[in-house]
Amino acid sequence: MEEKTTDIPVPLPLMKRIFDVLFSGIIVIILFPICAIIAMSMLVEGLLIPKHRGPLFYTETRISKGKPFALRKFRIFKTNTYMPQQQRGEVVHTKPLERNPKNLTHVGRVLKNFYLDESPQLWNVLMGNMSLIGPRPWNPVDYENEIQKGEFRKKVIKAGLTGPVQVHKLDAKAFGGEHKLDYDYIAFVRSHSGFRVVIHDVALLVKSFLFMIRGQGL
Repeated sequence: MEEKTTDIPVPLPLMKRIFDVLFSGIIVIILFPICAIIAMSMLVEGLLIPKHRGPLFYTETRISKGKPFALRKFRIFKTNTYMPQQQRGEVVHTKPLERNPKNLTHVGRVLKNFYLDESPQLWNVLMGNMSLIGPRPWNPVDYENEIQKGEFRKKVIKAGLTGPVQVHKLDAKAFGGEHKLDYDYIAFVRSHSGFRVVIHDVALLVKSFLFMIRGQGL
């Protein structure tokens, strides 16, 4: 079931939003002690290795359902890998940086392996910028480039903390590629009740969790 390319927004069921708030709120409480340990570990590493010092969070502009918002992650990079670009007002593409372990701090490598660098985005879910499940949000440049090609998967539905593309990170081609995975999810949300959408989201969250605990983030 593949959604045709269209820029008509997808109305998200109220039940999906309620589930997003309740589930992400519970996970924030559960993860609070882990986040405190992460913060202390980053502080200690910065004291021991000066070139690894930097802010606790890394913030960048992303797009969700056509609207910009501030996405936050735990900083996993050595500050000098991206700070000069930010100071010049340039868009920092983090994916190429992530592929080179030399750009990451020691704590950052652990966080990236287990996707814990993404955990601050639970606040984005609570605030309504994102949903738990949906296409991952892109930076404005990549977003506009895809819109110019007539691809609206990042425009018509709220961005997700995780989604079908992340679940099939290692075998996306077998399912038709990233675009098809996202459009299939959009079509599912359009054509099913809020209850069915939540059940589908839960299944994707479970698969995402199993993927995460295997430490396959890098």
